[in-house]
Amino acid sequence: MEAAWQEAKLMRDWSNPPPWPVFAFGIWLLSLLKRFMQWIQPPPLTLFDISMGVEKKRLYRVMRSAIQMGVFAAIKPKEAGGAVRFKNNRLSACLREDHPNCLRHMMLHFTEHNQPAFDELAWAVRTNGNAWKKTHEGLSQFEWLQRDPKEEHKFSKAMQQVDGLGTHAMATDYGWNGHSRIVDIGGAYGSFMAHLLSVIERAKDMWAEDPQWSTLAPRLKLVAGDFFDADTLPKAADGDVYVMRLILHDWDDSDCVRILSNLRRAMGSADARLLIVETTLGAEFSDPLFQRALLDVHMMVVHNGAERTVSEWKDILQKANFSFGRHIPTRGVFSIVEAFPA
Repeated sequence: MEAAWQEAKLMRDWSNPPPWPVFAFGIWLLSLLKRFMQWIQPPPLTLFDISMGVEKKRLYRVMRSAIQMGVFAAIKPKEAGGAVRFKNNRLSACLREDHPNCLRHMMLHFTEHNQPAFDELAWAVRTNGNAWKKTHEGLSQFEWLQRDPKEEHKFSKAMQQVDGLGTHAMATDYGWNGHSRIVDIGGAYGSFMAHLLSVIERAKDMWAEDPQWSTLAPRLKLVAGDFFDADTLPKAADGDVYVMRLILHDWDDSDCVRILSNLRRAMGSADARLLIVETTLGAEFSDPLFQRALLDVHMMVVHNGAERTVSEWKDILQKANFSFGRHIPTRGVFSIVEAFPA
């Protein structure tokens, strides 16, 4: 019993190394969530309710394992002989379509089509190659998405759901009120601009009165452009701020320099600034948010891109004719690198 207790204690103490490789649990858990994330809906349900033709004893074993890993919750029966009921907990609830902070599409994006690329992780490290292209007919992820409107829509939904990981903190932890125009490069559905309207003083009244897209029309202009072509980018005026949010981590250093050089040309001599929003890495191994380092590996495998340190951003900005201003941590997972035309 003592040995078993010590082993159980080790398993629960994340400051100690696990007694056997537990990392494979992540694959198991993702498989469970992907297949069964819509199982349990309010109110709490019994095995009979959710079995849908599945063998109940096997289903119970799966649910028991999931609950012990922190997914779903069990409600014991009040009467003897009653059925155990199952319900969502805070983790599993976020995978439902109707949850206000739904992460369903983001999780599916990270698992459905990326797994073949991650199977080539060793090859990518060894060759400096693009693992996604190797496993997707030589196409980049963006080229592959353009071939399938349904997948492109799912990807866009996933990127919207990334907003829940720290966009509100980014909107409130930086002083947006002093800028005459905000240019969100690669802004997708405009969800970030919607967040900003709730914090910018001169826009708050309008947003509180009618927080719908119809109210944005007088203040919002959508412009088609290509950040590899400087002539298609919006030209800057004094007081403008350009935002590149989760864009540059999709590209290698040389492409980042090309993109930022084009943006620098578009900014001209205007008194404007650039904000790069990414999950900036610490220089050492002590970052408390290990997800930043994991995302860095994800970007390497899928895009040949990278999350970067402040020092790496300084080098890229200098090559693109920008001056580094400051690094601004936020209360979320993202941080802001502020830069000015050199």
